[in-house]
Amino acid sequence: MGGPKVYLDFTEEQQMIAQMAREFAEREIAPLDEDYDFNRPLTNPEYKEIWSRLQPAFANVISDMDLSDLDFIAIGLFVEEIFKANPSLVCTVGMALAPAGMIYMYGNEEQKERFVPPILAGRKIGCTAITEPDVGSNPAAIQTTAVREGDSYIVNGTKTWISNGSISDVVALICRFSDGDDLSMGTLMVDREESPYETNELPHIGLKAFPTSELFFTDCPVPAANRLGGGNPGRGKGSKGLSMVFQGFEYARTLLALGSVAIAQASFEYATAYAKERKQWGKYLGEHQLIQEMITDMSVSIETARFLVYRALSLIQAKKRCEREASMAKFYATEMAVEVTSKAIQIMGANGLSDEFPLERLFRDARMLTIPDGTTQIQKLIVARCHLGLGAFS
Repeated sequence: MGGPKVYLDFTEEQQMIAQMAREFAEREIAPLDEDYDFNRPLTNPEYKEIWSRLQPAFANVISDMDLSDLDFIAIGLFVEEIFKANPSLVCTVGMALAPAGMIYMYGNEEQKERFVPPILAGRKIGCTAITEPDVGSNPAAIQTTAVREGDSYIVNGTKTWISNGSISDVVALICRFSDGDDLSMGTLMVDREESPYETNELPHIGLKAFPTSELFFTDCPVPAANRLGGGNPGRGKGSKGLSMVFQGFEYARTLLALGSVAIAQASFEYATAYAKERKQWGKYLGEHQLIQEMITDMSVSIETARFLVYRALSLIQAKKRCEREASMAKFYATEMAVEVTSKAIQIMGANGLSDEFPLERLFRDARMLTIPDGTTQIQKLIVARCHLGLGAFS
């Protein structure tokens, strides 16, 4: 498959990263389909075994990236290429590593030394827990509590639709802290071995290998030293803890948008190859006018989404807030991927519906991404609020 066709001013180094990612995906990720069943949630041992295979080659690829000054455009090119190879696996890996990034940004030296190396090495699988049964797109309404008792917090609450939840060893738990008169939002690192919690797997339509679960915390003791950002980040909506969550949303939404672009690109490439090989009524499918119209519409939609994504990444690179741009990229790219994968199925006809071909899986994977980290409708409200200065929600 070819690489991204966006005409941006990528540096030579960034283009090299994209090429290395493409080769990495073909050499290391694609062959995994022969050894693992990606039509069901990965187990904890399976993920650790897969990561032990991928990690050395992955480390060689990122060794050319200056991690002291992250190039988010290069990271985007890398993610786009590997996402095309196996969306479920890449989502699982990304979520497993995400808490390490949070600790790197907001943790103290002791927390970094304790949590980051085992997560990056794959000895511990990470997840981030925000959503609750009655709290989806409004994290300010989170009800899970962490009450201080001596040198520990006692955690009570339920989280749901948590990616990697059932296979997790470490949770970056977003909760409400109660320290005497202080009630504030923040993040608590919960190590499952020292602070046991229960999980329940939730089946879903796409990204079948990507575990998604409920998490149950019942009088769960967690060391107070595991709290990110210090002892008193502030109160309520204006708290440092909630600000950390919202800034994390911008990057997460941009990466989900990028994954959608990758899924759409893969679908487009399958459909165009098919249109150049299959004949109907004495000529190639690609010679029929309505097929050409669909190919054109798909191409323009993918390019538009890709530009929106890399614009948001360029703002992240410049250390600027990009709430509007990230929300634009997220809602447009995810909805675009649903439309493009659907048109790709239409072009392939009955073969597009068969699980012997990848399009039906890509369609289900694309449909999954319109929901997490804020639905399409929430993203549109955020964009409108940025333009109007008037919020549809508080």
